[in-house]
Amino acid sequence: MARGMILGLQSISRTTAMGSKREKPDKGIEALHLKTLEAGTPGITSAFGESLAQAASVCLEDQEHRNGTEMLVDGDFEISFYLFWDEASDQTRRCWANPEVATEHGAYGIATLLVLNLTELTIVERSRRGTGFDYWLGPKANPKPLFQGKARLEVSGIRKGTDVAIRSRAREKLKQTERSNGMLPTMVIVVEFGAPRSRVLKR
Repeated sequence: MARGMILGLQSISRTTAMGSKREKPDKGIEALHLKTLEAGTPGITSAFGESLAQAASVCLEDQEHRNGTEMLVDGDFEISFYLFWDEASDQTRRCWANPEVATEHGAYGIATLLVLNLTELTIVERSRRGTGFDYWLGPKANPKPLFQGKARLEVSGIRKGTDVAIRSRAREKLKQTERSNGMLPTMVIVVEFGAPRSRVLKR
């Protein structure tokens, strides 16, 4: 059931009803394995994917989470995932000792997995500075040339924050994407590592 409830380009277009929710799968909560980021995407190399997984593991362990912790996803989806990752080594923690950098990149990692598991899209290219969003998204089956059948993804990370802070950040990021508004749909994902939880909005 969970695999069947996926979001394609048409369903994140402006004509989509924003109130629709994805329910939790009948057969239990799905798992997200950070290690799968090492496979990369058309727009993320294997090496960078591994780095994102490392950053996310540092953020999760900093908040005293253990393998199998449950992450709630809300906003335009309602579902939970169990998170699994390789334990961060001392070297990994030293590499990602800057909290802001680790939180940013860890959020990229979690957001990538959410895109892959909640939609029929994948990350195909990093956007340029000043566009108001982070990545271009395209269909998994056929990533097309830039601007053809693409969507936009903006990601933000919070190491530990309240529900009010998460909702405020999500609204802020949606507004930020207005600078590149056009006919292309947008997804905003805010990842909070304290709970952990993620808020996903589409426009």
